[in-house]
Amino acid sequence: MVRPRKGARSAAQAGKKRKKDDFFEDAEGEEDEFFVQSGDERGAGSESEEEDAETAETAEEKRLRLAKAYLDQVKAIEAAEAEPGSDDDEEGAHAAVAGRLRADALEGLGHLQRKLAHRLALPALPAVADWGGPASGGGRLLRGHHLSVTAVALSHDDRTLYSASKDGGLLAHDVESGARQKFDTAAAGQGREAQQGTAADWVNRGPRQSGRNSLLAAAVSSDGRYLAVGGGDKKVHIWDARSRQHMKALPGHKDAVTCLAFREGTHELYSGSLDRSIKLWSLDDMAYVDTLFGHQAEVLGVDALRAERAVSCGADRTCRVWKIPEESQLIFRGHCMTIECCRYLTGSEWLTGSADGSVSLWSSTKKKPAFTMRGAHADPAADGEEAEGAGSVGGDAATWVGSVAVCRGSDLVASGAGDGVVRLWGVVDAKGGSSKALQPLGGIAARGFVNSLAFARSGRFLAAGLGQEPRMGRWLRDGVARNGVLIQPLQQREEGGD
Repeated sequence: MVRPRKGARSAAQAGKKRKKDDFFEDAEGEEDEFFVQSGDERGAGSESEEEDAETAETAEEKRLRLAKAYLDQVKAIEAAEAEPGSDDDEEGAHAAVAGRLRADALEGLGHLQRKLAHRLALPALPAVADWGGPASGGGRLLRGHHLSVTAVALSHDDRTLYSASKDGGLLAHDVESGARQKFDTAAAGQGREAQQGTAADWVNRGPRQSGRNSLLAAAVSSDGRYLAVGGGDKKVHIWDARSRQHMKALPGHKDAVTCLAFREGTHELYSGSLDRSIKLWSLDDMAYVDTLFGHQAEVLGVDALRAERAVSCGADRTCRVWKIPEESQLIFRGHCMTIECCRYLTGSEWLTGSADGSVSLWSSTKKKPAFTMRGAHADPAADGEEAEGAGSVGGDAATWVGSVAVCRGSDLVASGAGDGVVRLWGVVDAKGGSSKALQPLGGIAARGFVNSLAFARSGRFLAAGLGQEPRMGRWLRDGVARNGVLIQPLQQREEGGD
């Protein structure tokens, strides 16, 4: 007789077992349905698990979904901007969407695409040298700082302007109304009361170094969430730009922090210091990432775009392009010992201002400046004693270019010094289009030292941080000037107009 294998069961037993299982399955289904209808947590949890399983997507599917959503958004924008009642064919709609996508791609890459320089209509400069206010130029001077304004930072939507000063003050200005709100820097350890200590004995305080309570740099993230400031206390202070609450002070630099820049579209922050180093921070983790060594003197300027690169300049006669993923750097040498400031034009071109009064255009394909405008803030019509008639103080020292600005995605740039005028320049093609050059457009009256400049991304206005003293020292002083932020509207002529 053949015995059944262990674990085997008869057909009848299997049928009974199957009926029993079916019964429990039906009962469980009814129970789940009951709990779902009655709002029980277990029923809701099982439903969410089923939805998660159904909606699980791969990385490729997620990219495709986001791309479709972005395309729908672009189509909606184009449809809203189309003239009412116009019956465009399908090909015309596709061409409009393709143009919008191409423009967004060029803007993301940092290429010049908007021609604003030739349409700019500037007000006439006042003939009187002792100009001390913005009334003649149509601008507004926003007050609130007791000492010289050293840095300005404009939010991505052009609505809020942040300004820092040598007195340790930090203000947020509403661009439209001019209303200001003050940050409580004293509670964050940046005010006068909290900065009575002195530097370490091994720090040689040079003539360029300001007081410990001074703020020398400011930058705001692209999404308007974080505001970073730094100065004489050697720390990078992170603020919540919306609530004006101090979040954290990031130590690490051994000397004053002189420049700050966010990588566009991210919360990665670059900080430069008089200790000759540049540090990289991640504000998502509020942590230190890396230190970039290479400069042989103090770092005075730093800037970044969307790519994982940064450009910096300093008092060692060099500009350096830092390739973060490759952990390497490119060295570009200038003609002047001190390069005060730098700003990216595109991903491979940038603008600098030097202590000899020159403004230079650089390209990553050339080791020397592609174009240099010598004496950018010198008045060619003024000579000798007449030079003081242009509103300058201190002769040649007042023509040192202390700030430059670039209107992102356009051909419009600006430079500021202590001669009483903010110079505007257009970036044009030179030598058959193989390189770029600067074409003077005119100036805006701004009495005092222009320590910082910022263009609105729309090109509607220019913001200038003014002061009676230079940003990095006190070797000159203009007692007639006012400490504040000048907001100068920029009028654009219509295409084809005179």
